[in-house]
Amino acid sequence: MRIESIEAHAVLVPLTTPTAFSTRRLKGREYIIVRIVDEGGARGIGYTYAGDSGGLWLRCGIEQLLAPRLQGRNVFSIEESWELIFRDLLLLGRRGALLRMLSAVDIALWDLVAKRAGLPLRYLLGGSFDTVAAYASGGYYRPGDACENVAAELERYRELGFTDFKLKFGGLPLQEDLDRVATARRTLGPDARLALDINNGWQTLEQAMHVIAALRQHDIWWIEEPFPPDDITNHSRLAARSPIPIATGEIEATRWGFAQLVNQHAAHILQPDACVAGGISEWRRIAALAAAHDIPVAPHWHANLHAQLAAATPNCTTVEYFALSEGIYNFEELVSNPLMVKDGQITLNQAPGIGVELDWEAVSHHAIAKDDPGQRDGDDS
Repeated sequence: MRIESIEAHAVLVPLTTPTAFSTRRLKGREYIIVRIVDEGGARGIGYTYAGDSGGLWLRCGIEQLLAPRLQGRNVFSIEESWELIFRDLLLLGRRGALLRMLSAVDIALWDLVAKRAGLPLRYLLGGSFDTVAAYASGGYYRPGDACENVAAELERYRELGFTDFKLKFGGLPLQEDLDRVATARRTLGPDARLALDINNGWQTLEQAMHVIAALRQHDIWWIEEPFPPDDITNHSRLAARSPIPIATGEIEATRWGFAQLVNQHAAHILQPDACVAGGISEWRRIAALAAAHDIPVAPHWHANLHAQLAAATPNCTTVEYFALSEGIYNFEELVSNPLMVKDGQITLNQAPGIGVELDWEAVSHHAIAKDDPGQRDGDDS
């Protein structure tokens, strides 16, 4: 069965309320959606996140670079196609935009193959679970009282049955951020797990150790992305000294990138994102690498996809979940079958493929025109 056609769509979904985290402000999100059709008419869907301004660039890259190399290839030769594209376009990018394009295409091929098999992706990959553990992610900086915002958001998630949570940290003066964490701990009680996301905001090991010392009393689950992603040395030093586990990897890509994190003992928890790291094919290799070193995996974002992978990956311990009503991660505005959550766990449907059904009217409504950059409404990712 050959690939008949590949199309890419760039969309911008504005946030209803601008928000921020430690290093960026945010007004909207751009996504790339890929649809692959085989010669028998079966269709596969893949997607990735393009920040606030990369949508048109990634769409053109898929149309001009990836589609011509894939059209006519066997749809079942997914990993062969991955290697072909990665090696053929090596000079154009070993990380970043090229890997996001490749990720979206790879996800679409896996979706197509699973649909051809008539199976949910998790079953095709050897999984049997229909529910997966998840944590509620939020704590972005929004207008209003910082502590009141945190308490109200956590209560909303507690009503959904969540017992594990993550907050943004580092966007305010230290004492104000510590007050937010103290509010969260009082709201949640002593038994809930609470992680903090620094979003690459710390610059030195001394700064990190000073803040971690102040956080010890709050029983933090993990510290996420403490330093810029290429500063593996400081990640390694901090992981060796911190009493709180260190997590990172959400914008790392390929098995080779994650091998550096593993070999340098730079994280206690790895956070590969299948929409960033190279698609489902590469995500599985990374998870296997982590398993070989007894390192748990907790993927970044995209719960609609990652819940399928978590259900088939024993060392994947939890999935990051955002309620669409919170107005932070808004991909589900493009989806006609949003995830179901019960008692703080994601319940997966029985639909073949990755389980994502797009609302094509919404996709069309949010489409970015090639000649109209004025449609954008975001500051940063």
